[in-house]
Amino acid sequence: MRWFSVASRGNVLAACTIVAVGLVAVPAYAQGTAAGTVINNTASLDYEDSGGAQQPTVASNQAAVTVSQIAAVQVAPSSGADDAQTGEVVYYAVTVTNNGNAADTLALAASSASDPAWTVVIYKDDGAGGGTANDGVHQSGETNVASTTGSIAADATFKCFIAVTVPSGAATGAVDQTTFTATSQFDAAEKASAVFSTTVKAAVMGLTKSVDKAEAAPDETIRYTITYSNTGDASAINVVVRDTVPATVTYVANSVTVNGSPKTDAADGDNVTVSSGVITVNVGTVAAGATGTITFDATVK
Repeated sequence: MRWFSVASRGNVLAACTIVAVGLVAVPAYAQGTAAGTVINNTASLDYEDSGGAQQPTVASNQAAVTVSQIAAVQVAPSSGADDAQTGEVVYYAVTVTNNGNAADTLALAASSASDPAWTVVIYKDDGAGGGTANDGVHQSGETNVASTTGSIAADATFKCFIAVTVPSGAATGAVDQTTFTATSQFDAAEKASAVFSTTVKAAVMGLTKSVDKAEAAPDETIRYTITYSNTGDASAINVVVRDTVPATVTYVANSVTVNGSPKTDAADGDNVTVSSGVITVNVGTVAAGATGTITFDATVK
């Protein structure tokens, strides 16, 4: 408030008060007031004449400003990493936010930095096929491809997945950098990106065989031990170990053990069969870093 002093014949002070009046606050968006909002503002003046009489309030003209649209985009998370075996697909969940002050459509794109490029597809997190929409967990039925968010309001989000397929020829330890970008269609200069690193992992199986005696006489029984191991960083599946019994020894029936567990020779539902001098062990899955042993006995002829 400001007071003005006015000299008059009676040396009377006249007081004037100027008051500015604005609008009630509007909701705030990530980048300020909503586009299209009109901000009106007026001022008023109160005063007294030289005789001290209050005079009618004087109002100013109305000053108006319209809030213009600005674009802003956010992608979260900004980075991520995972590993997979060749032929597998890795899904990265992403949330795209319209941080502008008006509805906007955001274009979506993803690309592989590898040469040749890995296959990269963007899928909607829409719950298709019986899943739950926007839960960040890819379901097998969520196969609707997304190239844009469609029109989304200010502060609204769009959730999707970046699906990265590890090619069959990728070398163990190879890393692909996949870049995901969301771009405002209102202002193409406004965009946000995220980078996801996918590392190729693989199973590396090893096999050794030993016998418990360096020398053995005829009719003496010996024991063979086969050790398998996975020194890679991924599980090996459908692992099968076969051993053909040497012609100079006689296999001891039902002597096979797998990791200390006795097995029968017949095809009776366990994971061992012995037929025509060949021992077959269906080990199944061997996790990364895991080892196992197979033993059987034979008698020297």
